[in-house]
Formats: sequence, C-alpha cells, structure tokens
Amino acid sequence: MTIANLITDYLSAVEECLVLFEQKFGRRDLVRAWREGVIPQAGELADGIEYQMHGIGCGVEYTDHDVDFDFANQHEVGVDAWRLWRYAKQFPKVYPHYQECDAVEAALAEGLSNGTISRAESEYPGESNDKLLRLAKA
Repeated sequence: MTIANLITDYLSAVEECLVLFEQKFGRRDLVRAWREGVIPQAGELADGIEYQMHGIGCGVEYTDHDVDFDFANQHEVGVDAWRLWRYAKQFPKVYPHYQECDAVEAALAEGLSNGTISRAESEYPGESNDKLLRLAKA
C-alpha cells in the first residue's frame, strides 16, 4: 500500500461525504454554503451520520469511522499528514504501514521530492496552512 493508495482511498471517502451533502443540501461547496447560512455548522446528513463544519473543512462521523477534511479551494480537498493518519488509523489491517503519523509524514515528504505529490493551491489565505497537498496531476 503506497501513500498514493491511501490518498486515493481517503479522497474517495471524502467524495462519499460530499455526495451526502449534495443529496441533503444540493451543494458541494461546503465552506461557501456554510458561510452563506445554507448549511448549518452541525447536523445530520443521513441516519446516524453527523457532521461538524470547521474553519475550511468538515468532520463527518459515521457509526464505524469518521472522515475529517479541509478544502484547499472551492473544488479541491487538500490532504495533510494528520488527516491521512487519522483516517488510516481506523483501518489498521488495510493501512498497516501508516499507523504512525511520522510514517505518513515521511511518505508525503518522499512524494513531494519525487513529484508524485504537490502542494494544493489555496483560495483561503490566512485560514489555511501550507501543508495541504494533492496528488500531482499526470
């Protein structure tokens, strides 16, 4: 399991969350919708699935796992070591090499150096940090 696999799986889990938001609120631009008052700061997306908006992202709690994500911009979720590690930690059999945050950080650093990972461009200056990353475009 490579860091690219973990990122892809994590982003798929985020996509599932975004589909739930779209079904409930008709929006995928969560930060804007929250700031416009269309989406409440917290609530239920579906039976037993709750969410909490924060800063430039959201945490979604399922009954058996959770997904926390930040947007780099209106259309792209960025990844960082902490969120990837928290996601991987919930599935130790699937991601045995990423049970420590240091291992995720090292893999991301290697991806940055070899060009498979790049920095995400943020449209939220002052609110985001420079740690949001993305898989490099082919």
